[in-house]
Amino acid sequence: MIHMVVRHFLFLILVSFTFFVLPIPITASAQGDPQLQAPGTIEEAKEGILNIGDTIMEAIPRVIANIWNTQVTPVWKRMGEWAQKEVLEKRVLPALKKVTDKAKTLIGQKVEERKPIIEQELEKEKQELKKDIQEEGEKAKHGLWERFKALFR
Repeated sequence: MIHMVVRHFLFLILVSFTFFVLPIPITASAQGDPQLQAPGTIEEAKEGILNIGDTIMEAIPRVIANIWNTQVTPVWKRMGEWAQKEVLEKRVLPALKKVTDKAKTLIGQKVEERKPIIEQELEKEKQELKKDIQEEGEKAKHGLWERFKALFR
């Protein structure tokens, strides 16, 4: 029973290796990768078989980078451009403009309603400030005169 499970497991690994790992060097060499080329002699083939793991491990990052740069990145760029054009410019910005326009009109109405009250409050503050300035000026003038007289005593 265990023997049969191990046999099926090894068969699955062999099939997976055949269909998924072996085509990588072939596609990489088809793309012009100078390190992955068909061997010229039997000795080169033997050495290539012994070093195939290293060759595959060196080729995988290049293949993934190539796929990323030629297929994934352009798709994401197109998706970003579409999202900006279709979603942001056509839907979000007009809706946001409507909301801000409505808020401006409401705020403008409230300001106009409260404008007389605001003007009255500003006039009160203005009168209070004038009064405070005059009082403080008198105190400073009186205090300055007293200091001046103290110099001659």
